[in-house]
Amino acid sequence: MSANISSRGLSLPLRAQYRSNTKNDANISQCGVSIHPAGYAGPALGTSSVLADYVDGMADWDIACPDQAQALTLKAIPCTGPFLVIHYRTPLTSTWQFGSSSFSQPDCRHYATKLYTGVAVARSCGPVGVIGVHLRPETAACLLGERMQYFLNARVCLDDLFGASRVLLLEEMLAEARTSAERFACMERFLAANLRERHVNPVACRAAALMRQSPHLRVRDLAGRFDVSERHLLRSFQAMFGMGPKQFARIARIESAWSARGQGASWAHSAYAAGFTDQAHMINDFTEIVGVPPAQLVRSSGDTAIVASSLSRPQSGCQASDLIH
Repeated sequence: MSANISSRGLSLPLRAQYRSNTKNDANISQCGVSIHPAGYAGPALGTSSVLADYVDGMADWDIACPDQAQALTLKAIPCTGPFLVIHYRTPLTSTWQFGSSSFSQPDCRHYATKLYTGVAVARSCGPVGVIGVHLRPETAACLLGERMQYFLNARVCLDDLFGASRVLLLEEMLAEARTSAERFACMERFLAANLRERHVNPVACRAAALMRQSPHLRVRDLAGRFDVSERHLLRSFQAMFGMGPKQFARIARIESAWSARGQGASWAHSAYAAGFTDQAHMINDFTEIVGVPPAQLVRSSGDTAIVASSLSRPQSGCQASDLIH
């Protein structure tokens, strides 16, 4: 496979490092994925040292058996960063749900999206092969452009972003790959080849990076850190991400609480770890953004996989300035 990849002009980066967890339910759970149909150990999870400033994590759902695939349901909740979704087998069908409301999402084989509210529920009618890439919001513009509001609760076709021929070649290579590690390598090369310099607002990007690490930070404190007015920060953030910093921080707290819960913490401890004043406050915010309380989302899942807002969290020691180039 490596020779085939090289012959297509995509050489393997020497610094690439991946981890793959297809048999360890504990590790899968820590990354926010839980409860899979019988006989399926869960997705392979990958990270890249080469694109660590841009990619939070990658997941590969590789289920060639139609019966196992059709028994799987994926649920995604709102997140601070956008996702890239690339199918290399039968595309999943998806619906968006918020409370009792729901509607079918448009069919799109490969797309970028950022769930802002509600729950996206995806199912398959055939063998599953899908790669999900979670991008860091503070640097996603280098791949998707400066206007994140275009992706809020929407699907933007990757053909429109990167070109149909490039995306088709990527799909073919993912389908030919034999392992998740090879697919992650393909994705890394594709993303690296499509990185572009963008004229983004550094204050908004650095504020987003800081709020992901510390969702409890107030807008006033953030503005003071960057020596700008609150009004300037609010305008810059809204223009960059399509939402204000307060809403972004609410979603970041949900990400943090869900991550803590996935690592075995109680709901009360998860709320405290995410900076909520109490568990009731966390449940209210979760319900307002996701459409259902967190416990109900878990109970209603049955034999489903719940995909957390983020496949991995930024290291606590990293500085926002290190993430913006």
